[in-house]
Amino acid sequence: MLLSRKKSASSALLLGAALTLTSLTHAAPVPTEPGQNLSGVTIIPGSDAVKWQPAPPMFPHGTRIAILTGDTAKPGPFTLRVMMPSGSFIPPHTHNLDEMLTVISGDIQHFVGQDLSATQQRHLGPGGFVHLPVNVPHAIKAGSQGAVLQVSGTGPFSMAYVNPQDDPRNTGR
Repeated sequence: MLLSRKKSASSALLLGAALTLTSLTHAAPVPTEPGQNLSGVTIIPGSDAVKWQPAPPMFPHGTRIAILTGDTAKPGPFTLRVMMPSGSFIPPHTHNLDEMLTVISGDIQHFVGQDLSATQQRHLGPGGFVHLPVNVPHAIKAGSQGAVLQVSGTGPFSMAYVNPQDDPRNTGR
């Protein structure tokens, strides 16, 4: 009986030590000083704080854009939003790097392929997501209410129309 009490006490001591070590190794450090360096942090509290501007001329007329973070022309991650007017269309184009696209509001028809007559077409609503690997031709048509899309990737990021005559810069928009 004395031996089993020693084993029980020894087991309890080992269990307590293990629990203490486990909680110490899994505990997150608690900041002790206010005013930590938060440079590089981007916080946009809501859609009303997004700063829209006219999109570059390579986009259809009326399209607006908001850069949330990063710079598409420089190395590193970026996230932007594109506001497409009702029924607007971005013809087949490609990107030099992977693109991640999420529908924030409205809806779109998303086409994958060089020729719209032979493409895969998908309807995407709010929350819809597409990952496009580098150089995959695709096109986008906004629904009747327009659409707001969020695009993320890594720069430098560029866009090239499959058919140069589709580029609004060549058609006078």
